[in-house]
Amino acid sequence: MKHHLHGVRRVSALLTAFLLACTLTACGQKEPGDTNTSDGPAVTDQTGDTPDSTGENPSQGGEDNPDDPSGGEDNPSGGEDNPSGGEDNPSGGEDTPAKTDSQGGGSGSTKTTAKQSGGSGSTQTTAKQSGGSGGSSGSTVKIPDDDDPDLDPVDEPKPIKYITLTGSSAKFSGDGISVNGSKIIISKGGHYEISGTLENGQIYIETEKKKVKLMLNNCSITNKSGAAIYCQQAKKVTLESMPGTVSSISDGGTHDEDKGAVFSEDNVILKGEGTINITGVYAHGIKCDDEIHVNAGTVNIKSTKSCLMANDSIEINGGNLFCDGGTNGIKTSKPESIIVINGGSSILIGGEREEKGALYSEGTFTMNGGSLWAIGNSSTSPDAATTANILVLNFANPQAANTAVQVTSGGNTLFGITSPHPYNSIFYAGPNLLSNANCTVKYGGNISGGSTRNYVITGGSYSGGSTSDFKASGKVSVCSIN
Repeated sequence: MKHHLHGVRRVSALLTAFLLACTLTACGQKEPGDTNTSDGPAVTDQTGDTPDSTGENPSQGGEDNPDDPSGGEDNPSGGEDNPSGGEDNPSGGEDTPAKTDSQGGGSGSTKTTAKQSGGSGSTQTTAKQSGGSGGSSGSTVKIPDDDDPDLDPVDEPKPIKYITLTGSSAKFSGDGISVNGSKIIISKGGHYEISGTLENGQIYIETEKKKVKLMLNNCSITNKSGAAIYCQQAKKVTLESMPGTVSSISDGGTHDEDKGAVFSEDNVILKGEGTINITGVYAHGIKCDDEIHVNAGTVNIKSTKSCLMANDSIEINGGNLFCDGGTNGIKTSKPESIIVINGGSSILIGGEREEKGALYSEGTFTMNGGSLWAIGNSSTSPDAATTANILVLNFANPQAANTAVQVTSGGNTLFGITSPHPYNSIFYAGPNLLSNANCTVKYGGNISGGSTRNYVITGGSYSGGSTSDFKASGKVSVCSIN
């Protein structure tokens, strides 16, 4: 009888185990002894902070649901030894709590590795998500852009496209270029090397907010009835002078919409290792609705109005900039606008109109480094953030055009300067200018000998005129000369 009962119990136990196994199979679960090698359902959690990824959701297991064989610390589908999501997982690893290679519903896959907090240890879960039929077919990798900020990081490296100007038209190679008579149209971002001569035409830029670099290689671009370079839309446009080259840009006629030899709705960058000569016959040299940055190269501008005219800001970081403006040397036009000089060598000449200046900012002006000579009717005073030593000479009586001024300190000549226009003020920041130094100003005469570059005179002997002694004081020294 006992043997009979024992046999019945044994059969009952076997039947119960069989029924349990069938139930687990119907629920899509594996027995605890099995190893999970499938990718499982599509679940993506990029932050690991939602209830589904912390183990707190009873439907996902975890410590709060110890009776669920699909969860907990020993869950074979997400443990440390899981080949699809363990410590050696190249898509995530311990140091990458959440990493996504591709976003959106492309035909490629998105891999996300999230680290979960458990009880006595941590659980890592890797889920693979298949996208739909739309969107990108693979992951997008952004390449660092530290070496050249003028490039689009996602588009590196960019091939150079060539435009050869042929007098009244142009030849070209590469996409994103079309020619309509003497109008050369650039419709895609990229690098465009320009050479040759365009006698009466225009380089016209209109892209879908892409960066455009014009590499100027001994080119001459003239438009007798509008801007020579017109940027209607781009993320920014860079004018780069190629090493050892000299290029020229000039406008003409009457053009109310684009009042500059170079006009841009978006940021303008000037750089390179060559020379760019710009002539603003109608109005400005460069007119920009956003920002102008001078980073390198030699840029010479002569204009009827302001040489550099920006709505938002002008920043000078390097290079050699010379501006001879009929009204202002450089100007920003909004109350919130700024002019910042961090480096380079800048010589700015303003025109004869009383309300204009060699350097004019409707907002603020900060001088941090480099050398600056500004001569005209006035210059905007530097703000409190300025770190460079500055000397300002204000004359009670206007000095006639071509009248030279020379400033010495401690037996050394700081600089000499003249102007093709009458002037009332000189602004200087540069080498050998010390605060609290004794200075001598010679004015009203002429300098003979020495060398002259863009009206700045090095060396030479001063004769005639008058002499005024003063002591520089503080960061900004202002000397009034009667």
